[in-house]
Amino acid sequence: MKENLNAKFKGKTEISYFGSPVIAVANAQQIKKDIQNTVIISMTVLLLILIYYFRNVFTPIIVFLPTVFSVLLALLILYFVKDKISAISLSVGAILIGITIDYALHILTHYKHNNNIEELYKEITQPIILSSATTAVSFLCLVFVRSEALKDLGLFAAITVILSSVTALIIIPQLYHPKKKEKAVNANFIDKIGSYPYEKNKPLIIICSVIIIACLFGFRKVGFNEDIGDLNYIPKDLKISEAKLQKLSDITSKSIYTISYGDSEEQALSRNSELSRFLEKEKKEGKILSYNSLGNVVLSEKDQQQRIENWKKFWDENKKYETVSELIKNGNQFGFNSSAFDQFNENLNKSYSTLTLKDYEKVKALQISEFLSQENGFYTVSNVVKVDEKKRDAFIKDVEKKHDALAIDRQQMNENFLGLLKNDFNTLINYSLLAIILTIIVFFRNFELTVLTMFPIVLTGVVTAGILYFLGLELNIFSTVVCTLVFGVGDDFSIFLTQAMQKEHTTGKNELPTYRTSIILAVFTTILSIGSLIFAKHPALHSLALVALIGMFSVIIITSTLYPFWFRLLITNRAKKGLSPVTFRLFFNAVLSFLYYGLGGLLFSAIGSIFVKRSKGKTLNFIKLILAKFLTSVLYTNPFVKKKLIKNPNEDFSRPAVIIANHTSFLDTLALAMTTHKIIYLVNDWVYNSPVFGKIVRALGFYPVSQGIENGMEKLREKVDQGYSLVVFPEAERSYTNDIKRFHKGAFYIAEEFGLDVVPVYIHGNSEVQPKGDFIIYDGSITVKVGDRIDKNDERFGKNYSERTKKINAFFREQFAKFRSELEDENYFKKKLFLSYLYKDNEVVKEVKEDFNKNKSVYFELNKHLPKDANILHIADDFGQKDVLLTLQQASRKIFSLMKDEEKRQIAEQIYLVKRRKIKYIKNSTEIDKKIDILLVSDKNFKADRMENLPETIIFMNVENTLPENNNYTLKFSSEALKVFRSEK
Repeated sequence: MKENLNAKFKGKTEISYFGSPVIAVANAQQIKKDIQNTVIISMTVLLLILIYYFRNVFTPIIVFLPTVFSVLLALLILYFVKDKISAISLSVGAILIGITIDYALHILTHYKHNNNIEELYKEITQPIILSSATTAVSFLCLVFVRSEALKDLGLFAAITVILSSVTALIIIPQLYHPKKKEKAVNANFIDKIGSYPYEKNKPLIIICSVIIIACLFGFRKVGFNEDIGDLNYIPKDLKISEAKLQKLSDITSKSIYTISYGDSEEQALSRNSELSRFLEKEKKEGKILSYNSLGNVVLSEKDQQQRIENWKKFWDENKKYETVSELIKNGNQFGFNSSAFDQFNENLNKSYSTLTLKDYEKVKALQISEFLSQENGFYTVSNVVKVDEKKRDAFIKDVEKKHDALAIDRQQMNENFLGLLKNDFNTLINYSLLAIILTIIVFFRNFELTVLTMFPIVLTGVVTAGILYFLGLELNIFSTVVCTLVFGVGDDFSIFLTQAMQKEHTTGKNELPTYRTSIILAVFTTILSIGSLIFAKHPALHSLALVALIGMFSVIIITSTLYPFWFRLLITNRAKKGLSPVTFRLFFNAVLSFLYYGLGGLLFSAIGSIFVKRSKGKTLNFIKLILAKFLTSVLYTNPFVKKKLIKNPNEDFSRPAVIIANHTSFLDTLALAMTTHKIIYLVNDWVYNSPVFGKIVRALGFYPVSQGIENGMEKLREKVDQGYSLVVFPEAERSYTNDIKRFHKGAFYIAEEFGLDVVPVYIHGNSEVQPKGDFIIYDGSITVKVGDRIDKNDERFGKNYSERTKKINAFFREQFAKFRSELEDENYFKKKLFLSYLYKDNEVVKEVKEDFNKNKSVYFELNKHLPKDANILHIADDFGQKDVLLTLQQASRKIFSLMKDEEKRQIAEQIYLVKRRKIKYIKNSTEIDKKIDILLVSDKNFKADRMENLPETIIFMNVENTLPENNNYTLKFSSEALKVFRSEK
């Protein structure tokens, strides 16, 4: 009509229109056009990529099958749960495509690479179920939002996600059968992208870290646009019309709805009449621009009756007669006949009655239904008022104060509602994070793995918000909902990578490229399906796509680059270096202890060294006592390490002596401070020159052994003459194990030169609490025992320092072995053993713990039947826990562990202690390079009679005796679990 009229009356007049229905149509048309121009093309590209990667035309169809099936099934379930569901929630639910097809892509990618259905389910089932569970839980948190549409979306999305993961696990392997030749990695550009080790690219790591640090300062400042009008698409011609209308009228000024209400039509209309009079007054006074109201036309019965009474009162009989007579008289003069005013006379004498609402509704032009409504006996009459923005608040206040009416600013109401939704989403994020954390803890059963998994998810949100802030962009209601998608996808990727890294830590297999390839395919699908809308002209679609793109790139960069880097740095690389995995508690305890030690050391060096130089006698003795107490207090900063000093009643260190002690840990120096403060340490250069303790060490007269004993004899003699004992670690360096190594002669040379006795001090536990090469202080116990003094004239230990070195070394080993046997019960190495399997697959950890708790007494008994330096061939069917225990008990043992199960052998080879102990895992007996002293059999499927050369001792542990009947072996020990046989040859 507009086009026809404008063409017909061109140059004379022009018609244009503007209003919300027109904008709604324009929005719908533009959305349809954008989707046709972007999504259809992008989905075509996606299908081509999937066909190219999987080399199969039907694979894309298989990818979408679980999604289609789960959506239909979800709708069926909702049919029984809810009577209706929001159409908006279903349309927004289209973002679920980006999540649900990811599960199918993960399954397809893994199946394509390993080509083994059993391995497929073993690798992929847990991460898929876990990722879908966490995503579903985060969507379910939408039920706490105050929007019914979003509640529907949350319920619909949660059901769909769970069903899609389950159906994908069931359907995909049935329909997709990879070709056997498809085992090669890097077959195409997608595989090459997935196999690139991003976590080893240092410049990339640095750039990502800088971006994250910057985003940490900006993510809280990102804005939220609460004006939903900004998300409308308004074509150019409508904008021109809007501008014209704005010049001509107040149509585009602020609209306020004033609503009179009541429990009946009469009451509502009566109140509206009063309100209309008020609005008319406000208009005359210039407080409002205009108003549209029924108040002056549609009146209440009471107001009508009042007006009828006024009519009757005004038109009395006399006034009627005079008026009609005057009209007729004067009318005759102008040519009117006497009947011309009959209708007027009839109207004056007519009996009027009130009108009902139905009478008013007959007048179509009034459009009563647009202004008056009722529901459940409650009636409202609406008026539209145009008011200047600056006078809005005052007008609303006046209406609500002086009348039984409500004043509603619909735009402000929408903005307030969106503000509430923003707050709801903040709460939603907190609920989602908590729910996801609890879900991941249930699956991984490990706090550290849960934190590591959550870290990329949280960082993704921080980086996305930070980038939006730095780009000057704001979030809105649509882009916020898309954040749920990014959150869910990041959650999935993080869980999958945790599974991959845990697999590598457990078996040594680097399957990260396969997992990363499936993630890259998933990112492609999301970017192509949603990110392509970045080219859309519609503001809502554009903002939605922009946030999705920024979020997805943040997800892929953080999960593919930084997350593997962190995991390997904190877990995998430590095991490769022969260091135990650690927990957050162990790490923080160690940091606090060393921080306390470092600050105290700096304080003593800075202040204490000044007093030491000027002090002698009792003052110096007091300072050394304080220093000893401080060193001891460092041990007590860790409450998870038990400390015990076993004093010798015959030793008070009143007479100077050479104190010798075994040396396995940095903590040995602190532990010796528990015995006496009247000691001088012979220390290494790093201690003597330490920036922390250097000054105080030099001031107290500690001597650096690197300068040679001969060069320092005079200084040492001076300290001995002052009553101090000399502390020497005769092993010269720390040991990785609790074995006592060969003693050097220096300590015994000093004792001979100065005529001093030797006091052995046995330190037990430090080799486990704080091993060499590690700064972590592990849970355990430190026991220091002061041995019996060895007199300088006791010739049982030799006549000179050379002989005494060897004999005291042997004596020390003997006494320390007895000391160990007193302290190390069947549970002593329990924590050390369990730490060896920390962060490995739950099934492995569970089996190792159950095995130890069931057989710990057997393993303790077994240790008694094995020499400390034996070469052992172990026929095993476990995860290496028995070998770990045997070498923890005696580090000198050499163990060849023969395992037929390849996976178990790989798991055993990844134990960090294998790097530090003499354990070798072999596939067959030809790999043995030592003469075997003992054959240990714990594999129930092994038959001893199959071996050609049997060693002197054979031990069966938790298995039946498989020796042939005619043999030369005699049973030397027997219990329910252990059988020890020795050859009679």
